Amino acid sequence: MRLKENADLIRFLEKVKECEHDVYFYTGEGDKLNLKSTLSQFLFSAVAAEDEMLKSGKVLCDDPEEYTKLAEFLEG
Repeated sequence: MRLKENADLIRFLEKVKECEHDVYFYTGEGDKLNLKSTLSQFLFSAVAAEDEMLKSGKVLCDDPEEYTKLAEFLEG
């Protein structure tokens, strides 16, 4: 699922921390960032500064039920 255009990314990452399983951000270039990792969160923040990279990426959860925790930040 893609992030909403004006999603609050700080709140999004706070919600990711509440997830029990891994949550990934896949860039349009094929990079995979585990958003439960602090280092990956820093890299995600750098990606977020580039609007086009953020728009082309996707968020995937290991546990499909955790999409409900992140629903306010995701399209569809």
